[in-house]
Amino acid sequence: MTTTTTIDLSLEDYTARQYRELDADCLLERAMGVRPSGNYRYEDGRWAAQPYPGFAVLSMVDEYAGNESLAGILAAVQNELLERCPWDGAIYPLPPDSFHQTVANMLSAQRFLQRVAAAELEGAYPGMVKRAFGQIGMKRKGPVEMRLIGLSIFGTALGALGVFEQKEHYERILRFRAGLYADPGLAALDVRMTRPFIGHITLAYVESELSAGQRRQLAETANVLNGHIKEVRPVFRFSGTGLRRYEHLTSFTRADGYPCFEF
Repeated sequence: MTTTTTIDLSLEDYTARQYRELDADCLLERAMGVRPSGNYRYEDGRWAAQPYPGFAVLSMVDEYAGNESLAGILAAVQNELLERCPWDGAIYPLPPDSFHQTVANMLSAQRFLQRVAAAELEGAYPGMVKRAFGQIGMKRKGPVEMRLIGLSIFGTALGALGVFEQKEHYERILRFRAGLYADPGLAALDVRMTRPFIGHITLAYVESELSAGQRRQLAETANVLNGHIKEVRPVFRFSGTGLRRYEHLTSFTRADGYPCFEF
């Protein structure tokens, strides 16, 4: 079986990709293909998170000074999204304290259950990641800044996309990812780059099949919201990242001994 190698994008290709996803025709195309994620269930007027266990290396919005207003801006985007798309059980807005940037995917769902849980490696895993962090040769230079440019529609979710106005900030993230995925101990557990880095903060999941009219309305709503985001020019600042554990995609915990990495 041939394994396809995934690589991160150049800054030029990355930036072009981010802006292209916000074009009105691209939003409509993405909306026509959106599907329920299955991560949340809506019953009797309440949402319930469904199991999706795993580890990831994340930077949380509420963890860094300088982001005090960002969570409120993103929550306002969520509120307007739901006002314009008021379909019961269709769109689940994530709580603001879950807002984050995934710096490196690791093991989740079945891959986590097979490679970590079944192998009884959960206790040892943070130490493995800490050793990998220690091998990444980077000098601390201060916060990375990612400007949010608009709301995009993914396969099962909606998220605010980000770009980097300083090339060196983007390259620091790529160097970190390259070093992490090159670690032999993690590679032995099948921790690998499965997708290129895409700067984004997930805001909501789609959780029901949408009609053609609803899909068009979703695309139109995203287009309107993107005009608002463009005016505000919100920025997400993060000075580092760290290992987080989750049982579902609403809560990401960092226990004692979980490693962190400063950019």
